Order: sequence, then structure tokens, then C-alpha cells
Amino acid sequence: MLYACGVRYGYRLRELKKTFLFLVLGVMALLLVYPAYIALGALARGYDWREMDWNSDGRTTLSEFLSSADIAKRSIKRGQDVCWEYYALKDGLPVRTDCGLRVFIRP
Repeated sequence: MLYACGVRYGYRLRELKKTFLFLVLGVMALLLVYPAYIALGALARGYDWREMDWNSDGRTTLSEFLSSADIAKRSIKRGQDVCWEYYALKDGLPVRTDCGLRVFIRP
């Protein structure tokens, strides 16, 4: 075993390997936990899969599902109709408005 300044080199190398391993495992855990957190937020909104089709192309993609975590809905009155307006939580701007069978998409 080599010594320098009273410290064994092998011991220091094992410490560095252990630290590196914990760092890698921590980063991997964050990469798995964050998408799960967003997905749970999207599920907590309680939207139906058809409601999460934000661009009204007939299918809900994974991106639309995950973005539904940042979209809320409120009822509004448009003329004589009572409609549902879906709006972005970050700025309050409407994303889509549903009035019965008619859908109005924000460009």
C-alpha cells in the first residue's frame, strides 16, 4: 500500500468510487422521479383522454398528456352557450374552448 502524507492511496480511490456511484445513482433517480411527478400531476387533473387532445387532431399524444398537468378548465358564457375553456396555468391564456360539439383552438 502506498502512503503519502499519512493517507493511503487505495482508501482515497475507494472513497472517490463510492462518491461517484452515489452521484450517478442520484442523477438517475432524478431523471426517473421528475417525469413521474409530471405524469401524476396530469392524472390528478382528471381529464378524459379525449379532453387532453389539445390540438384536436383526434388522438392524444404523450406530449399532450404531460402538458395537461399545466392546463386547467373553467366555465364561460359565449353568447347563449355555456362553454368549457381550457387555459394555461402559467399565464391564464386560453388553450381551447369547447362549446357542445364546437371546438375553438387558440392559434
